[in-house]
Amino acid sequence: MNNQNKIIFKETILQKIKTIINFVKKPDNNLTRSYDIKKNFRSVLAFYLIHLFFLILWVIIVTPLVDLHRPAASKIREMMSPLNFMLYALIIGPILEETIFRLSLVFKPKYLSISILLLSYVLISRLGYGVGHLDIEEHLWVRIIISVLISMITYFLSKRYSTNFAKFWDINFRWIYYFSIIVFALLHLDFTELTFNKFLLFPFLTFPQLLSGTINGYIRIKYGFIYSCLFHGLNNTLPGLFHL
Repeated sequence: MNNQNKIIFKETILQKIKTIINFVKKPDNNLTRSYDIKKNFRSVLAFYLIHLFFLILWVIIVTPLVDLHRPAASKIREMMSPLNFMLYALIIGPILEETIFRLSLVFKPKYLSISILLLSYVLISRLGYGVGHLDIEEHLWVRIIISVLISMITYFLSKRYSTNFAKFWDINFRWIYYFSIIVFALLHLDFTELTFNKFLLFPFLTFPQLLSGTINGYIRIKYGFIYSCLFHGLNNTLPGLFHL
């Protein structure tokens, strides 16, 4: 990389950081969508490098203070072969999580109902039955049926009152965006081992998820759902390899 390319690269990274900071200050769900595939991929890669830099910095700071072992990730790894685990970490998991937390940032009745379907299933599994969403032995059909019913009700209401919902999204997008980030990070905590002290340290312990959710909310609005899945998959690459 010559000096000119280095300068351009540095300016691009700094510009992306500035863009995210401005978006966090004033979230906007009506950004002009970018459809330039080449530029979009470059942007996602730039955001990934930003996330990677802060992730490495976070690991360096946090490792001496906190055990970074993730019981949930270890449990998933034990259930799968290395190939299936990486497939889940890089493709299936990102698509599922982006569907839950970012798909409905752009309001459509079908987007919202699909997000609610998966989120309901995860919450019912974890909070209602104390099991992971991949557990198929503990009242699986009950969890599925309840989630489907909630999703159907959501679709019916949001479809019937779509104008009201769309207006609500436009007016309250700031809080919807922030809510998606916080819930995304919270669900990466192990509730079975959650103590009061760990809860107080929530922003510190889940910094990678908070940062990822912050950036990915912007990517979802600016570039589209596929790119948010791509960014999520890239972010899971190193943690996935670490758990092999």
